[in-house]
Amino acid sequence: MANYKIHSTFNLCLALPLLVTGIYYIFHPARDFLLTFIAAFGYSTLFMNPDLDLANKIKLVSIRGFLTLPFRSYSLIFRHRGISHSLFFGSATRILWLTGIGALIFYLLYKTLPSEKALSTLYYSYKYYLFYAFAGICLADWSHLLLDLKKA
Repeated sequence: MANYKIHSTFNLCLALPLLVTGIYYIFHPARDFLLTFIAAFGYSTLFMNPDLDLANKIKLVSIRGFLTLPFRSYSLIFRHRGISHSLFFGSATRILWLTGIGALIFYLLYKTLPSEKALSTLYYSYKYYLFYAFAGICLADWSHLLLDLKKA
């Protein structure tokens, strides 16, 4: 099992350039979509990776510790190398976890949740951005898992 620095270096220095090049030449996305993919890939690599089931062991008073703050309780519920290392469910659990925290904050601020119509409008207005962000998160996770298999 590789450590955080090896995973980060592999994802950001090898996997990201290869994936961005492939996406650019195959799909010819708009610049904003490609930037969304890069940002999501980078965030997922550094702060939302499959090893967040160990987030409660990261020193809280650091940039990495602060940006993994939403996942401190996640690490108490999910065991290491469990569902968070699943090829299909790992990314989804962390995305749903972050969405749940966002919904909780929204509810605490406004005493209500967004309406179905508002969510639908948001989705249709930004569906391509959401697609590229989701792809960035999933591909960063899969690169992480590939490296875990290599080291196993």
